[in-house]
Amino acid sequence: MIIKVIAVLTFLFALTQNIRAEFSYLGRSPEALLMGDAYTAVADDENTLFYNPAAMGRHNGVTIAPINPTIGVTDVLDKNLSLSEFEIGLSDTFENFPKEPEDIADRILGLPLYLQLGATPVIKMQHFAINFFANSKTNIELENFYHPTLDIDYRLDRGVLLGYAFTMGRGKKSKSGSQTSLGIGIKTMNRQGLKGKFDLTGTQLLQIVENSDSYKAIRRNLGYSKGSGFGVDLGAEQVFKGGNSTVVFGASLLDVGDTKFSKDEGIGEIPVQEMSLNLGTSYSQDFKLFDYTLAMDYGNTLDDSTEGLSKLKIGARARFPFVNVYWGWNAGYISWGLALDISMFRINFGFYGVELGREFKQKEGKRAVFSINLLNIELDSI
Repeated sequence: MIIKVIAVLTFLFALTQNIRAEFSYLGRSPEALLMGDAYTAVADDENTLFYNPAAMGRHNGVTIAPINPTIGVTDVLDKNLSLSEFEIGLSDTFENFPKEPEDIADRILGLPLYLQLGATPVIKMQHFAINFFANSKTNIELENFYHPTLDIDYRLDRGVLLGYAFTMGRGKKSKSGSQTSLGIGIKTMNRQGLKGKFDLTGTQLLQIVENSDSYKAIRRNLGYSKGSGFGVDLGAEQVFKGGNSTVVFGASLLDVGDTKFSKDEGIGEIPVQEMSLNLGTSYSQDFKLFDYTLAMDYGNTLDDSTEGLSKLKIGARARFPFVNVYWGWNAGYISWGLALDISMFRINFGFYGVELGREFKQKEGKRAVFSINLLNIELDSI
């Protein structure tokens, strides 16, 4: 009997560990998320180094993007985008939201709540780039109606990422030909946060509060920790150009051997930044007044516990004077958005979905993203 109980508990523990399968990349581009995150062979905005350092081989001149805050939140809207009945409004979950704690808990039970705040100022000079980054991500989910537990995953990453691409063949300004690029990125960063499941019906949280004499003590006893680490990224890219068309094949190995952190404070474990191998291809055409890009990625290929279709990403981008349009498909979930792009000012906003389970279309995390870019400067080399 005891052996059976242990077996059941082991199975349930393994199940809870595998239910959340979203891969936590260090940095993501708002534009890329609206393209289904199919960006390994695109990576031409201020977040290039977070996708593929070899993509710097396509950069020419000087680019400075000093102010680019991003906000990501749980998508609380229901959207009917058909031409016959266009309608956007609050979802039933958040409409007439209750005020009593027990009613709130009942309403959000099983709903993955997400909040992301970040910025990635960058300076690009020809094939070299330096990114400063600060990114905070919080995932919260209330689980189990009969024995409520609060699943919290919070992390704050801050650091510097430098990257350079070595190129062979014709450069970006050539109208035809091919170019091979090999890239390397080096990062130094600080990670802090906490992760764990907390029983809301027991005495665990109450004891933590009673035995702590300050906010920092409560945070530490919940499992908060922080530390510093050093990591390396590698990338490769092959570009073929002819007329107004460009085909790109890219591959990136991010956080080679996992980026690990030495603990500076706290009692909890600091999660490593796991290594990921990402493959991508893109096709684009530039007609001067407008251009478009089609892209496809097969992301995080090293993860053998997630279904293959959950790694497939497809995206499209069309850029017109002052307006950009985005569409994507990531692991079975649709993304879409718009950007207002005027000189040194750009606003991106839209909606996207991510897979939170191990199986294809098992559990969707619905999210919205909003970003602002101010004082962007682009100078072409002579």
